[in-house]
Amino acid sequence: PPIQKRSMSQSPPKQNESTLHFATDACVLGHVLIARVCEANSAKGICSLSLGDDPSSQLSELAAAFPHHELVEAPESFQTELADVRQFVEQPTQPLVLPLDLRGTSFQKRVWEALVQTSPGETITYRELAERIGSPGSSRAVGAACGQNQIALAVPCHRAVRSDGKDSGFRWGLERKRELLNRERVLNGPSLPTGKNQLQLAGFDAPFPNPKSPTHSCSTPLRQSQT
Repeated sequence: PPIQKRSMSQSPPKQNESTLHFATDACVLGHVLIARVCEANSAKGICSLSLGDDPSSQLSELAAAFPHHELVEAPESFQTELADVRQFVEQPTQPLVLPLDLRGTSFQKRVWEALVQTSPGETITYRELAERIGSPGSSRAVGAACGQNQIALAVPCHRAVRSDGKDSGFRWGLERKRELLNRERVLNGPSLPTGKNQLQLAGFDAPFPNPKSPTHSCSTPLRQSQT
């Protein structure tokens, strides 16, 4: 059944209630869905940023990843972040820097933090990533961590490639990965030195084209925030 939208005033959250605020937007790669956890009126960093063709499917995936959070549509809360995402996709000359709420194992976080240190135009093999985090021989586990990343672009797992040069997977679509890498190479040139990008982290407490107009359909309750 479709999501039942309701306002914050109709059903005010409890003081200790944890909600998941989200917003969607269109970009040249399809649709963007961005989300952050809010607890007791305090917002954490971005915990999910996905790319797709169908906002309803993206919303369903978000609800499945955070089953104990109520979804609240709050576009006014993400205007700056969505503008930064659009700018990065169209002109990826600088890293996309967002406050992040990484949710995963210690090993996964080490992989994701190493990816954040890469620069537009650079690629890195799973073997190189494994060596960079001090875990040589763990290429397969590194590849799995890349596949479990929930924050596209800001944690740039699209820059992770196989040593043999063959295409590797990307949870948001191989064509998007190719397009992202192509845009970065055109604007920045290949194989740039690894950058020292500042990673803003919060909440290390949980394991873990022509876009159409968004139409949400998911069984998870949804309400809209009001300013």
